[in-house]
Formats: sequence, C-alpha cells, structure tokens
Amino acid sequence: MKALGTLLGLVYPLLVFAGLTWLSPRALAVLIGAVLLIRAIVKFRGTAWRRLSPLFGAAGIVAGLVALAALFDDGRYFQILPVVVNVGLLMSFARTLWSGPSMVETLARLHHRTLPSGGPAYCRRVTIVWCGFFAANAAVILWLALAASLETWTLYTGLLAYLLVGVLFAMEALYRAWRFRHYEDGLADAVLRRIFPPRVSA
Repeated sequence: MKALGTLLGLVYPLLVFAGLTWLSPRALAVLIGAVLLIRAIVKFRGTAWRRLSPLFGAAGIVAGLVALAALFDDGRYFQILPVVVNVGLLMSFARTLWSGPSMVETLARLHHRTLPSGGPAYCRRVTIVWCGFFAANAAVILWLALAASLETWTLYTGLLAYLLVGVLFAMEALYRAWRFRHYEDGLADAVLRRIFPPRVSA
C-alpha cells in the first residue's frame, strides 16, 4: 500500500494531465474526492482520532484544493498540489537548520555508520542547497500552473523536475566522494572508490 502511494505521487502530474484531458475539472474533483474518501475509510477504519491528528494538516490541504477545483471548475488547483509538497519539504528541511541536526545529516546517519571529519557541517550546507532547490522548484511549478499550458506544466512537473533531482543527487555524490574519500560497503561506494581512490596518508 505504501509503495502504491509513492508510485501515485510520482505519476501524479501524468494523472492530472490525463484527467483534465478527458474530464472537466469539476468531474475530476468529484472522482478524486470519492476515491480519497473510500481509501481513507478503508485504511483508517478503527484507528483512534488522536493517532490520525498528524495527518489532518496534509489531508485538509488536499481536500481544500479538490473542493476549490470542484467549486470553480478550475483544473489549476490540481496543478498547485506539487507546489504545496515542495513548500512542505522546504519547511521540513529548513526547520532542521535551527533545531539540528540538519536533515541531510539525519538521513546520512541512517545509511552510514560513521561520518567523516567535517561531515556534519557539510551536511548542513547540503541541506541549505536542497532548501534552495525546493523553493525554486515550487516557484517554477506555481508559475507554470498559473501562466503556462497544461502540457508544459506536465512536462516539467512529471519529468524535468525529477531529472533535476537526479542531477543534483549525482553531482552531490560525486563532489562528496572527491572531497572526503570516505567509503563504506555499499555498491555506490564501491564504484566511487574506483573513481576517487582514498587518499594515502603521508
């Protein structure tokens, strides 16, 4: 079920494009609202309200956008949802810059037993870079939703934005390997070790 939710999130722009091509925004809103309601009833039936409270914020935003799309018969409200997602990621990453440890450091410690000297400070700077990316990505998607065609919005949100994420990941991994030469046992570490061999201590 979780994998299905992730897949639907990834193909969301394509689903919006298909839905708005074949249906009116109002009809699509009714369909999505019905699907989400049924899914919520099935998934959370019997769950205590207090355990569901952390989900109310996100659910309220989605429900609000669907309701606005139905009320005004305007598909742009569906196109704004990725903006909300990027703003949410921006807030999540930025919050850790004040509370610490940084989001990237937390994620790095989940996959690596140790961090090199200077690793936490580096992770903080990478977190700032991701904050900049999420802010820029949200701005671009919002502009496309309001001023560009549905086809252009779908191309960027459903393909180009993911390619940019991949390029950013790859560039950061290469730079990190070149700078720290700190490797463990993963497949990526084995490949990067061949490209940037560990420095020999004098």
